[in-house]
Amino acid sequence: MKHNRRQFTRIKLPRPITLSFSKKKYECFATNFSLGGIYVQGCFEQKIGDICDIKLSLLENKAAMDIKAVCFVVRLEENGLALQFTSMEPTSFLFLQEALLYKNNAHWCEEPKGTNPPVYNWKII
Repeated sequence: MKHNRRQFTRIKLPRPITLSFSKKKYECFATNFSLGGIYVQGCFEQKIGDICDIKLSLLENKAAMDIKAVCFVVRLEENGLALQFTSMEPTSFLFLQEALLYKNNAHWCEEPKGTNPPVYNWKII
């Protein structure tokens, strides 16, 4: 029997992502993510250990939230790469944590209107 060695639960939620390495920038799609890392589809000219900045766009119901983080490449495959988070802004981490906790039975929305910056809250559906 194969043992699952994952430290964090993963969710499959395809979202646009921007990867910014020192000399390359990629616009692609993240296919799944967790609190520890993210898997990105595409063909990349990178190697294990390369460091990048990411910007993961989450859009729903006209509200938008970007998760920004620093990652490094932990695995390369023919159709993608796996990134591990090394640092993340606190608001991005909290939002990612809530997304993972409530993904199956909630959505998030921008409330209240007119706040600057916008405030995002979970709404159970």
